Amino acid sequence: MPGRIGVWIIGAYGSVSTCVVVGAEAIKRGLIGRTGLVTDLREFEEIDLVGFDELVFAGCDVRESTLESAAAEVQATAGILPTSLLASLAAPLAEVDRRIRRGCALNCGEAILGMGPVRNGDHKTAKEIVAEFQGNLRTFIREEGLRTVVVVNLASTEPYAEMPPEFASLAAFRGLVENDRRERLAASVLYAYAAIDAGFPYINFTPSWGASPPAIQELARERGVPHMGKDGKTGETLVKTVLAPMFVARNLKVLSWSGHNILGNRDGLVLKHPENNKNKVKDKDEALRKILRDDDAQSHVRIDYVPSLGDWKTAWDHIHFQGFLDVKMTLQFTWQGCDSALAAPLVLDMIRLAELAHRRGESGTMPHLACFFKSPLGVEEHDFHRQFDRLLAYVEGHRTAGAKTQIQNPRSRRNPTSQI
Repeated sequence: MPGRIGVWIIGAYGSVSTCVVVGAEAIKRGLIGRTGLVTDLREFEEIDLVGFDELVFAGCDVRESTLESAAAEVQATAGILPTSLLASLAAPLAEVDRRIRRGCALNCGEAILGMGPVRNGDHKTAKEIVAEFQGNLRTFIREEGLRTVVVVNLASTEPYAEMPPEFASLAAFRGLVENDRRERLAASVLYAYAAIDAGFPYINFTPSWGASPPAIQELARERGVPHMGKDGKTGETLVKTVLAPMFVARNLKVLSWSGHNILGNRDGLVLKHPENNKNKVKDKDEALRKILRDDDAQSHVRIDYVPSLGDWKTAWDHIHFQGFLDVKMTLQFTWQGCDSALAAPLVLDMIRLAELAHRRGESGTMPHLACFFKSPLGVEEHDFHRQFDRLLAYVEGHRTAGAKTQIQNPRSRRNPTSQI
């Protein structure tokens, strides 16, 4: 078996991360089912994925809170974490709380700093922020006896910004860190740099930079570390990437596709700010355009904050299309889902798959995880079905390779060692 694996969550008190931890701890104890987990499909049965009993959680956050408070807030606003379930998990949640550290909010914008009370710690230099984060990961491994750690970014969306030219090469990026060019850096990219530089797999579930700069991708190849991002695909965009290929396959011309999203959680509160909103909307719109391959199609995405909705995200989409004889027709749909309950199992899936890739010596981006993201790094294909076929092909390849290894040497068992 893989051995005990650490999971370090950036944004540990957010609603998604709270549901990730609560869900995993509940699965360990048989308190909930496993619906929503892609890695629980029968196609994954023969793959040696890390078990939930082997996952140990920790993380960091800029907000002052506890998992108990965060879970109670999710229950109050979404009604998805029953009090009885939380009572049964009080001890393990408190244990995870003990391992949550102060986070960094460098250039995360007023929307995030305004959520308060915030433990910022951004008086440190960029080099000190990186060193502190790497030190926290190493301490986590040492104290918990872990083989490695998977780092996951679930923090709030940072404001949109053009990527600095220094992000194009690793040497130039390192110069920014060494010289504390804070105005060109942000928390998400420093976290990604620190995690990958230390040799740990990294997942960016947010629209923020994370590991997307070429410099960080260069570092991942240099360190032999797998990573993937960005911006998790859980709701309206998921439906878009399933429906849009239908219009292409039937040679129906999409004239316009308008989507209106409303939500009320902290994600919505942050996205109320125009620059943070721009970062999110860009990813939602990009996937549709790449599938339709038609510059004439009008596309519009809007996200509004509606506090009363809590974690229940609602989207209305209106699709105006043209068919044979130039007849114009419409398709409309409404999607409502609990954002955190949709995202949490996908995060757990990717943790397991990233650990598998790391254990098997894979490095760089993980294109087989494209179906989990709005803007998958290094993948131009946005058709969900084709993306999912790629994941299944990857799994089948590992199943076949595993069977061959077992036949050649049935007594052999790999014994991976820590990166530290």
